[in-house]
Amino acid sequence: MEINKQPIYPVEPWTVTETEFKMETNYRNETTFSLSNGYLGTRGTLEEGYDFTVDEGLEGNFINGFYESEPIRYGEWNYGFPTESQSLLNLPDLKTIRLFLDGEELDIRKGEVSGWRRTLHMDQGTVTRSFDWTSPAGRTVHVETVRLVSFGVKNLLAMSYEVTPVNFDGEITFLSVLDANVENHTRKTNPLVDYGPFGRCLLTDRITADESMLFYQGTTEHSGLTMACGSVTTVKSPLTQEWSVTEDGLHCRHKIAVHGTKGQTITAEKQIAYTSSLDLEKNAMRDFILSILKEAVKKGFKSEAASQEACMKAMWNQADVVIEGDDALLQGMRFNLFHILQSASRDGKNGMGAKGLSGEGYEGHYFWDTEMYVMPALIYTNADLAKSLLGYRYRTLDEARDRARVLGHEKGALYPWRTINGQEASTYFPLGTAQYHINADIAYAFRLYLNVTGDMEFLKDQAAEVLVETARVWADVGCFAESRGGKYCICAVTGPDEYNAIVDNNF
Repeated sequence: MEINKQPIYPVEPWTVTETEFKMETNYRNETTFSLSNGYLGTRGTLEEGYDFTVDEGLEGNFINGFYESEPIRYGEWNYGFPTESQSLLNLPDLKTIRLFLDGEELDIRKGEVSGWRRTLHMDQGTVTRSFDWTSPAGRTVHVETVRLVSFGVKNLLAMSYEVTPVNFDGEITFLSVLDANVENHTRKTNPLVDYGPFGRCLLTDRITADESMLFYQGTTEHSGLTMACGSVTTVKSPLTQEWSVTEDGLHCRHKIAVHGTKGQTITAEKQIAYTSSLDLEKNAMRDFILSILKEAVKKGFKSEAASQEACMKAMWNQADVVIEGDDALLQGMRFNLFHILQSASRDGKNGMGAKGLSGEGYEGHYFWDTEMYVMPALIYTNADLAKSLLGYRYRTLDEARDRARVLGHEKGALYPWRTINGQEASTYFPLGTAQYHINADIAYAFRLYLNVTGDMEFLKDQAAEVLVETARVWADVGCFAESRGGKYCICAVTGPDEYNAIVDNNF
């Protein structure tokens, strides 16, 4: 049977382009146009910060490894069941820049939109957008935006927002917003029953708005992790500027008014930074955020974009695959490689979520899929990234040892199926801890890395310990069965085929 599927986006070798905004495809496109650098990720939501419903879109900003936990509620608990959930937490949003034309707010749901193009530039590591908008009162502007999540500075997200009045002179107002009234879409999107977090989970420690920056710092209710974020917005020749914190204590704003002249472009640059207690002490966060932003403002967006492109060029020099005669397959291959390259943690502290940092899917958990499907691609194209991800498994070896003891193994380590912090987060044992093959998957990735790189220092410092500890569980979990001709048998485990759980010799 011949299947003739039409491409969702135009076939282009280095770009993915949306040529028309449609609400029914917005949720998907937010994921397509998401950006990250392995530490910081943001969904491809629109700069104007529309209040879309949970069915229409998801504003999402994430720090890899930053999670909230909730007590797991069981109908009937049994020994060894995990007690705390782990979910990648949706963090305060700072991307929003609301635009006003003589008091009329730009809203693509009203007025008239033409010339819409939103493009992921895989060779540059940026997302651009351009369109013309005519307000209900007849004012027309041309808008161009550029966004990046920096590969050079892991804490930095940078934006450029250009506005050109087409048929009028008048006041142009930029309203830069920090929105801390965010929560995960868990109730709507999580298929796991009663698996948190629920509602807004960050307790505000500090929120301020002044000439230095918009700033927020908050601590999770249960996991006890603290994060901080801030932004600085700059526009040349402002008429007036105002900074304010709203009465609800969950929003702060920087309002900048300038005079707009027909045909002359006005550019707003917004520098944004995030950090967390996974890297810093709480009392050092504000000064750190401010230092990142000051340096970014000094450097300027164009310079940051040039640095980003240089980083991407270096990555593609190692990773690019050229397919002749099939441009659609070439685009698809580069798109997949791009998301792998931007999703992989680079600090050795964290893993790679099943959906990278593009959203809340799978609660941001790390799975064995990283070792079996992602790692081979990275080992042959970017061994340093592969080494960082393997470093996460070494860092969480003690948690794997603890899990092995819970399951009755006096020696060795047993890695979890779902996790962020190294502890098992799956509420369903047959699909969770019963997957002993995860030990083999992780050992396979370590071995492949060593075979390809010959990194003997890594073998000595980290890999050997992981390989020995996982092997000890294999020696303990099975037995030599006379009924199977003396073969070594492993019973009551779940293999990679998760739809056939708790079977014999499926490892």
